Amino acid sequence: MPLCFALNRAALLGGIIICKVQLQGDPFGLPSFSPPRLPVAGLSAPAPSHAGLPVHERLRLDAAALAALPPLLDAVCRRQAELNPRAPRLLRRLEDAARQARALGAAVEALLAALGAANRGPRAEPPAATASAASATGVFPAKVLGLRVCGLYREWLSRTEGDLGQLLPGGSA
Repeated sequence: MPLCFALNRAALLGGIIICKVQLQGDPFGLPSFSPPRLPVAGLSAPAPSHAGLPVHERLRLDAAALAALPPLLDAVCRRQAELNPRAPRLLRRLEDAARQARALGAAVEALLAALGAANRGPRAEPPAATASAASATGVFPAKVLGLRVCGLYREWLSRTEGDLGQLLPGGSA
């Protein structure tokens, strides 16, 4: 795992959610607020059964999720720029998250290839996922969907980190 990824990971994971919530206003900042878990076309949260799969299969799932995240994060960033153009810190964090997901996805793909477990055939981009993130109608649904995409980013980065850790000495690959 690249050193820059390890150093920036904590700031990105927590920071993007905190920054997004702080800028959205009520009800997002209220302690009792629990946003609906909207479905995101082309990407779901890691399933509990993910942990029981062989490490190579988990890494394939991680790579697929990491490939789906950048267009979603880009769409959320564009929509957020429309909704709150005076939020350069959030926009920068969204751009950083998309860039980091791309880099980590490429690293996981390279690792899979080096292990002889690369995905078979070309992988198509998830156009439906990008369209769903960009087309949320109304301000509140767009904010909720943006928060959901940020949450998925956090979940998949954490899962990928754990899966990569299984390949280290002492890991249970």
